[in-house]
Order: sequence, then C-alpha cells, then structure tokens
Amino acid sequence: MTAASFALTGQAVAQAAAPTCLSPGDVRALTTFAMPSVLNGLIANCGPQVGPRSFLMTQGNGLVAAYSARKQAAWPAARKAFFRLAESGKPSDKETADAVAKLPDAALQPFVEGMIGTMIGSKLKPGQCVIADKLLRLLAPLPPENTTELISTIFELADADKKAGPGGLKLCK
Repeated sequence: MTAASFALTGQAVAQAAAPTCLSPGDVRALTTFAMPSVLNGLIANCGPQVGPRSFLMTQGNGLVAAYSARKQAAWPAARKAFFRLAESGKPSDKETADAVAKLPDAALQPFVEGMIGTMIGSKLKPGQCVIADKLLRLLAPLPPENTTELISTIFELADADKKAGPGGLKLCK
C-alpha cells in the first residue's frame, strides 16, 4: 500500500475527529488489516485512469492476496484501534460507534472493509492514481510486514513535526 493511500484511509477513519493517540503497533495493525481493502479500492477506482497494462491492473490482485494472508491476525488489534479512533469523534459519532461495536466480528469486518474501500475512491484526487500505481510497483517486492512497518515509520516521521500525522492520527509517545 502506498503511504498516500494509507493517509487517505486514516483521514477517512478519523475524519472530523480530534487527533487520537495511536501506538506504532496500532498503526501497523490498522495498516495490515486495511491493506487488502485499500488495494481493492485503488483497483476499482484507479483502473480506468491507469489503464489495463498498469502495475495496479496487472499485479494488483496478487498484492491483495499477499496482504489478505495477514489481515485476520491483525484484526483484534486493528478493531481496538479502529474504535479508539471512533471514540474521539463527535458525540453522535460515539453513539454510532457504540452501536457498531456491538456487531459480531463477522458483520463488523465487512462493514469496516467496505467503508475503507469506498473512502479510498471518494478521497482520490486526479493524478493520484498514477502516483499510487508507481508507488505500489516500487513497494511490491517488499514482504507485507516490511511495508506495514515502513508505513508506520512514515507516520512516526510525520508525527514528529506536527500535532497529528496523516489523516489526523497522532502517535503515542
């Protein structure tokens, strides 16, 4: 996944919320869980822009499969981090989060995955698909765990100079 794509995911998850403190482990868990949905969102929304011969369109499904293998193991920590983000929102968001938290994982996971994929498409700006295609091509040789660690490190770097990192996320010190 590209750093820009994860920043879009973070923005969507934390939109309108005060910066929430997440640990680098929380960011890794969210990234690991979100990767397949982000990639599917990029494939669906960027395919027409980047064309059938692009890396995203020719290799994207293979990346989805590689990242999907780790998604379930990351879910318990990602679930906790997801709700930590939701708790920092407006009171009406908290009520919704409380209701959603009562859903069984079998219903909650597809809800979160669908939300991520949809938000990726709604947040993309013209030209970002070409950049995402290039970044995915460059990141593809890395094992999934290296990519999630890289994204977590990018958040740490961004957080060091700002009150909140990409997407309104703040890392715990």
